[in-house]
Parts: sequence; C-alpha cells; structure tokens
Amino acid sequence: MSLPLFTTPLVKSSPACRQAGLAFVGMLTFYFVTLSLLGGGFAFAWSQFTRYWFLILPITFTFALNVSLMTGTTSAISMGACCAHHVAEFLPFLGLFSAASFLVRYQIQFMILTLALNVFFLLKSRLHYA
Repeated sequence: MSLPLFTTPLVKSSPACRQAGLAFVGMLTFYFVTLSLLGGGFAFAWSQFTRYWFLILPITFTFALNVSLMTGTTSAISMGACCAHHVAEFLPFLGLFSAASFLVRYQIQFMILTLALNVFFLLKSRLHYA
C-alpha cells in the first residue's frame, strides 16, 4: 500500500503565519512602491535593493515576525527609523540640505538601528509570551 504524496501539509498554516507572510510581502511592496515614486522609478528602487539587500531582507523578515507576534506598533516605529533616510530625497526641495546630507550619510546606520530594534522587540515579545 503506497501513501499518496502531498496529502498533508508539512507545516500547518496558522493566522500568525499568514499575517507574517502578508507583512513580509506588504513591506517589500511598500518599499518598492515608495522608492519608485520618490526616487524616480523602479530602476532606482531596484538599485537600492540590490545594494542593501543584506539589511533590507532581515529588516523585512524581523518586521514580519513582529507583526505575527502582535507587536506591529513597535515594528512600525523601527521601520520608520529605517525609512527616515528616504526623507532626504525631499528635503533639498524644502531648503534643508544639511538634514538631507545627514540622513543620506547615515543610511546604513539607520538600517542597522532598525534591525537591532526589530530583534530587540522580537526578544521582548518572545519573553513576554513565554
């Protein structure tokens, strides 16, 4: 007697998993749409992604995990820190060149801070629910 293949899923789907998946896809979509609109097209968004993928993907992944653990507010705050350097694209139009250069100069540091905040809130929520 042979067992049919793929009759039971390897991993049970749960609302938290769906939320995490939607948050991951949603955050990447938000990233690409925002950068495409603010940066002058999809080519700019893709170049930024290929340049900083090693930070963007972990940030997005930890954001999705935080959302699945019901700490979306803290995740949103840390994502705000991550995306703050993109405000620099508008600041020159407002005459704020110094602020723009500061945000661009410390882009990687903002992203590392975001990742650290996401991991911190993941650990904090994990200890809270444990």
